[in-house]
Amino acid sequence: MESGEIVVWPRKIHELQNHHIDSTRWNDFRFRNGDIIVATWAKSGTTWLQQIIGQLLFDGAENLPVMDLCPWIDLRILPKNEIVAMLEAQTHQRFLKTHLPVDALVYSPAAKYIYIARDGRDALWSWYNHHCGYTEFAYDLFNETPGRVGPPIERPKEDIVEYFNDWLDSRP
Repeated sequence: MESGEIVVWPRKIHELQNHHIDSTRWNDFRFRNGDIIVATWAKSGTTWLQQIIGQLLFDGAENLPVMDLCPWIDLRILPKNEIVAMLEAQTHQRFLKTHLPVDALVYSPAAKYIYIARDGRDALWSWYNHHCGYTEFAYDLFNETPGRVGPPIERPKEDIVEYFNDWLDSRP
């Protein structure tokens, strides 16, 4: 960066809330210098990227509990206070997961952001298969956990083309 250059950081301009996510969970998050934010759309290689970062941070340690080490903060069904307490207790370089678009995410220049993308058609096909595998327990969890904003998540339509078109039409 050159002297006198004006830097414009991304800024949050809206909240995104539904049966799965709640962007307000980031609003008062206390970033640490060097936090790593794994930012992806669902089914785009998130777990793979979390595992790679975990291996780099923990010198290739086997059997890392990556989902515990790198929590999904915006997942609304997990108690926010428990996630925040766990993150506050971490002494290693933290890494966190989000599925939020940048305009619904609090941005911090203290953090490093790693974004991974996948062809939307592939991501949706993977999401469709994932969604078809939900149990009644999963539907109850997403739909009945207090604080849901918007309509409940319903079983996917059997016609993948109709599912795809609905997905395209529902993007913010």
